Amino acid sequence: MRKSLEALSTGVLVLLANAGVVIPYFFCLMLYNQNKSDSVYALPFLMLYTFRCIGMLLTAHLKYPATTMLNVSSAFGVLGSLLMLFSEYSLFGVLGGILLGLSSSWIWPYFLTIRSRGKLADQYSLGRDSNLSSLIALIVLLIVSYYASLSQAINLAFGVLAIFYVLAWLGGIYIKREIDFYQVSDFKLSRPKANRVILNLVYLTILVILIFMIRYSRLTTTSHVIDLLMCLLAAIILGILLYYQLEIHKRIFPLSLGALNRGVVMNFLLLYSAFDSSLRFKSNTTAMIFIVYIVGFEAGPILLKKIIEWRYPLLIIGLLLTLFNFLPLYFLGLFFCAIFVGSDNVILNQSLYSHPNLDGERAFLIKYQLSSIGNISQQLLYMTFIYILSYSFNLNVLSFFNAQSQGASFKLLTMMHTVITLWIVIFASVTYYFVHKNGEIQTTK
Repeated sequence: MRKSLEALSTGVLVLLANAGVVIPYFFCLMLYNQNKSDSVYALPFLMLYTFRCIGMLLTAHLKYPATTMLNVSSAFGVLGSLLMLFSEYSLFGVLGGILLGLSSSWIWPYFLTIRSRGKLADQYSLGRDSNLSSLIALIVLLIVSYYASLSQAINLAFGVLAIFYVLAWLGGIYIKREIDFYQVSDFKLSRPKANRVILNLVYLTILVILIFMIRYSRLTTTSHVIDLLMCLLAAIILGILLYYQLEIHKRIFPLSLGALNRGVVMNFLLLYSAFDSSLRFKSNTTAMIFIVYIVGFEAGPILLKKIIEWRYPLLIIGLLLTLFNFLPLYFLGLFFCAIFVGSDNVILNQSLYSHPNLDGERAFLIKYQLSSIGNISQQLLYMTFIYILSYSFNLNVLSFFNAQSQGASFKLLTMMHTVITLWIVIFASVTYYFVHKNGEIQTTK
């Protein structure tokens, strides 16, 4: 019985670690789509997305063993999922979104750190039963998600998610007992200077508030000038945060550029396309994007294992396919983007963990910090462009996100999508040039 529970809990932990970034995200987005008439239901989604980005930036100041942070992320997931059962109350929805955002930002990089170090120390490996449990849990989750989407039983989805996080928590406890390379006697991390920590936290707090205000302004009627000023101030704060990342960027270039590009593509795939596709094809495409992302992400490393150098050309082709107003081609393009994210993820993980200029213990955290900056940068660029258009043509900002709002024409939406897509194509092409120039990193056999 104990071995069965251990296999089940570690299997669920593997699933949430791999898909923990997107599962709470899509559940909160589903909650909003089912209750668009009430802006209260947008708060959990806004807070989750904001704190998912900010959570990774905070890891620079959290000096605890990966095993501890892994269990903290699972505990936050349990509490956040339970709070979402009462999301009709704004306080519970906001707190639930914050906790799920922090959980989804921490669970994968800390699990990856433990798994990679465990393989080197020959102390940790997944058994066949754990892999089978992970597959069964994934099937259950997809069935629950599909049912919740059709019947609007979103509380069922959050209830199952809470149970999964409890199991993941148990899995983290089992793993902590199995390994010994995080004993207090041999685990030491240097602490940064207190003044730098305080300064970064101040900037992070301001950025959180600004991003939240920018996103919440979609739901209300605000002055176009105020919208633009918020975007400008957020861009200045983000620039300061980028400045603090220059040192690590120089040490691991072009891997740092690859991590930034990953964040930009993730924003396009998981956030931008959700709104863009629903406006262009006049239907709720959230579930389709979720399935496309999961399948593409998991299949990417397998499909491109022997032709890994084709991942960037495939990404560029995928981005260009989304320019067509034909649903099959659009989602084929998103699938190519998801394949890129999955395959590139493996390469970044291996390359960063073995990089001579990085401490392996924090290599994955650095990757996700840079990825979060790329994600936030793309989001600010997207929002700023929208506010410039709404200011120039005196349009309702909501018309860029909600098909029921009048304002932005189909032609204007197509033009906006073309500009954003071509910008990402250019950024991906520049990244590909430097990565290719410095030599492709081969994946682990």
